[in-house]
Amino acid sequence: MLSLLLSLNAAHAGERVFAWSYGYGTVPKGGVEVETYTTVKIFEDALPAWEHQGELEYGITDRLEGGLYLVGANEGAGPVSFKAWKARLKYRFGAEGVGPVDAAAYVEYIGSPDLDEHGFEAKLILGKDIKRFRSAINVEYKLELEGEGVKHEIEPTFGLGVRVGKPVIIGVEGVGEVVLEGGAIEGPFGWVGPTVHLSGEGGKVWWTLSALAPIGADSAADGGWKVRSLVAINL
Repeated sequence: MLSLLLSLNAAHAGERVFAWSYGYGTVPKGGVEVETYTTVKIFEDALPAWEHQGELEYGITDRLEGGLYLVGANEGAGPVSFKAWKARLKYRFGAEGVGPVDAAAYVEYIGSPDLDEHGFEAKLILGKDIKRFRSAINVEYKLELEGEGVKHEIEPTFGLGVRVGKPVIIGVEGVGEVVLEGGAIEGPFGWVGPTVHLSGEGGKVWWTLSALAPIGADSAADGGWKVRSLVAINL
């Protein structure tokens, strides 16, 4: 995989340069992309928590993209269990490169395997690519309904990168989080760290890897280190 990526170049509209922030682009009309996510949270005093996602994306129009996910999870080397499924839409406004910023909107439904818990997520996506430089800012709001409980999460993220070779972009990413549940506020929490992105010819195959360190003791206790790998193939 690494040899293939390093031998090729160019970009694809749906390519994810950053692991935590979505960019402006969408899969072209009629296009299909398969993505796999592997995310691990690394704690000092507990087993690492793994999450695995498989996603199928489809270009409904040149501006509207749909996606379906299956999500699994496990702790340490334990067995993987089915955690959730997701369905989402992403719509990009205007034409890329016109105006000071490129904007898109994202909505998602999250359901537990037995559909007794539900979640809804909305995201504003802002980005701008200038020559070799890439940038993205996401502002996410998530609502989770668990029995009688209601949980709100606000998560801003950012990514800044620069292309250092035809197939390689390196950069930095950051994630913030505030949680409101039962009248109590947790956070703000924060993480920041490096990212690297490798792409194949026309973005047919790409890989993004990011490792985020917690900012402050509260963030370390809440989420530890966050490491995410994304691999995608366009069919």
